[in-house]
Amino acid sequence: MFPLGHMAAACGTAWLVREVAGSSEQGGGPFMGRVDYRAVAFGALLPDLIDKPLVWFVLRDADLAAHHVGHSLLFSLVLLAVGVAVAARGDNRLLLIAFGALTHIFYDSLTHVPWSIFYPFVELDVPHSGFLPREVDLAGEVLALIALVIFFIRPRPRERAALFIHEGRIET
Repeated sequence: MFPLGHMAAACGTAWLVREVAGSSEQGGGPFMGRVDYRAVAFGALLPDLIDKPLVWFVLRDADLAAHHVGHSLLFSLVLLAVGVAVAARGDNRLLLIAFGALTHIFYDSLTHVPWSIFYPFVELDVPHSGFLPREVDLAGEVLALIALVIFFIRPRPRERAALFIHEGRIET
């Protein structure tokens, strides 16, 4: 997936989990409080923000299509554990970032290099072997863009954008 697709998939998944689990704005539920979709969107980009510069400037190795530390299950689980500990003290943003990162590696493992989630326990010379064609990435990006357009053409688009930017909330 591309960045817009990752953010839309992560925020959509978080919204669905919140709706299904019945998480309230004040507390409880899987996210331990209000969902700040800005944190989820940032988490959805975090694996690429870590791995792309790592491959470009340090490893200079594209065998895993830039899937290394940030795309590993180990990284996301450590981030999730720390996020749960911090959320227990009242701030769930790191938990939401971890959730976004987990959705990123889940969706990437479906379309790119499935076993890259086990880095560093796999060899670095594993070739790209996603079982879905690259057109799926483009389709995901187009669907994400359509979802954004629909979201913002509904009544009060400026208020919706301001609510997301200032508070990280999505009014449905």
